Amino acid sequence: MTGTLDSHRSHDSAALPPVGLWWPMLEADLRREVLEDLDAPLREGLVRRILDLCEVEGDPRALRGVRLREHDRAYIAGWSHAIGWS
Repeated sequence: MTGTLDSHRSHDSAALPPVGLWWPMLEADLRREVLEDLDAPLREGLVRRILDLCEVEGDPRALRGVRLREHDRAYIAGWSHAIGWS
């Protein structure tokens, strides 16, 4: 999936690529970081990794302060429950 950051923006706010694309590929230490606080803003390095995994061109600073959306948190909760992630 190659694209640009603009192709993943919603009409009213910056958005990450779909969680189902990047979450399964995200390294365990970064998953733990996200799971520590699903409501916290994602740090720039984590956003950069997400964009890299999805082959999205763009500056992670454009997504400064981005948080997981409700459906992202639901996906992660379901994934965590299904595999017994802790």
